[in-house]
This record gives sequence, structure tokens and C-alpha cells, in this order.
Amino acid sequence: MTDEAHTSPGSAGAPGPGAGTRALPAARRGLGRFGRWLATWGRRLAPSPFLWVGAVLGFGTSLLVWESVLLLGVVVWLLGVWLWKARGRHVLVALGLGMVLGWLPMLFFFVTSLPHTMIGLPGVEYDL
Repeated sequence: MTDEAHTSPGSAGAPGPGAGTRALPAARRGLGRFGRWLATWGRRLAPSPFLWVGAVLGFGTSLLVWESVLLLGVVVWLLGVWLWKARGRHVLVALGLGMVLGWLPMLFFFVTSLPHTMIGLPGVEYDL
């Protein structure tokens, strides 16, 4: 027999019988807090024309500059967060987030337009 068999469940570093019951309410509180945070930012950014201009810029790009628009959107978003913390303006946050959100449908349309034979293991050459 080992020493673990003689110790109580809570003293050996293993979670006790009440550990799962405490984690569930904490997770609910965390999700509720995240939901309120998301709703606050949604109400702040949705009426901003910069969010919608960014979405049009993100979605309306050609495939040649597709990755560059995503990178630009992320950089503008991060710059906007920095300026928002410094000056309280969220114009660049809205523009950058709009570019990234507008880019996501472009990703969907690009991936679904590929022939199904091109999606597979890396390093495999496909004969089209």
C-alpha cells in the first residue's frame, strides 16, 4: 500500500469533494462578466461609422493583399487600444476591429472556393 491510500483526499494535493461545485459558479461569474464587457463594447462600437468602414475595407480587398489587410487591421486595432488607454478615443479600435471582422467572411469565401482536392496534408503536391 502506498502513502496516498492513508491520506484524506483534500490533504494530498488532490481536489476535495467540493472543488467541482466551487468551480462552476466561478465559471458562471466569469462568463457573466465577459458578457457584460462584450455588451458594453458592442454598444460603444456598433454605432461608430469607423467599424463599418473597416468592415467594408476588410471584406472588399482583393486576394493579392488579403493577408496584408489582416495584418494592417491587427496593427490598427492594437494602436487604437493604446490610444484609447492614453486618450480615451476608440476610433482606431473600431476601424481595426472592423477590418478584422470584415476579413473573416473573406477567409470563409476564400477557403470554400478552393477545390476540395487542395486541402490535405502539408507537403503534398496536388495535380489540378
